[in-house]
Amino acid sequence: MLRYIVNILIILVISSSVYAQDTLVLRGNYYGKNIYVLNPNSGSDTSFCVKKVLVNNQQSKDELHSNSFEIDFSLLNIPIGTEVNIFIFHNAGCAPKVLNTEVLQNQSKLTFVSSKVERTGKLKWVVKGEPNGFFSIEQYRWRKWITIDTVNVNDKKTIFSIDVKAHFGENTFRIIYTDLKGNTVTSKSVKYNPTTVKEIFLTSLKVTQEINFSGETAYEIFDDKGNLLLDGYDAKVNITELPKGKYWVNYDNKTEIVSKK
Repeated sequence: MLRYIVNILIILVISSSVYAQDTLVLRGNYYGKNIYVLNPNSGSDTSFCVKKVLVNNQQSKDELHSNSFEIDFSLLNIPIGTEVNIFIFHNAGCAPKVLNTEVLQNQSKLTFVSSKVERTGKLKWVVKGEPNGFFSIEQYRWRKWITIDTVNVNDKKTIFSIDVKAHFGENTFRIIYTDLKGNTVTSKSVKYNPTTVKEIFLTSLKVTQEINFSGETAYEIFDDKGNLLLDGYDAKVNITELPKGKYWVNYDNKTEIVSKK
């Protein structure tokens, strides 16, 4: 009986050593830069310390079976500025090393005080600090953020504005400031629902030489493989050089398929 108990205890000890693991926790905000991790071997050339990575309860899609890897936030569709909680699960007694935890902290001395779109269609924002870098103005359209303008700054100016071209319905804008060291700060999203902007339509889904819209609009044209072929802002697009086939057309606030005969 005693020998049986001893054998059970040995099994329990071995099991606990095999499955024992520690957790490295990182907290901060995502400012557009990835986390780099050194991942030592864990007793053999094919086994590494890190077993799993969770970011805001989502499992990382990065390849962990390597002596180094990066936590790519874009693979998890995490917007810039989002607070992140990172849990790196690793074998006990075999700790990974994070090389750049500082990217989770806001290194810029600039902050956004306010941002809004006025009735005239002018996006205006106010900052605190002395900007020295550039602002990227983005609009959320066609299920993605698109850079619509950039503003370079290197003075003590704190109030900025640009004219924006709104689409029909609710528009969403944001401003991203990047300093000379690459540190970024993102404003809160700004909603704008213009009452004077008319909805734009395609005049025909079957075309030969031109794609015509019912008015001027921003547009993107993709082939069936997702390659961007043409983009711009106009009421019509010359497509004589495109081969016959089907094309995805992003315009106004919608996406449709056009067939070229």
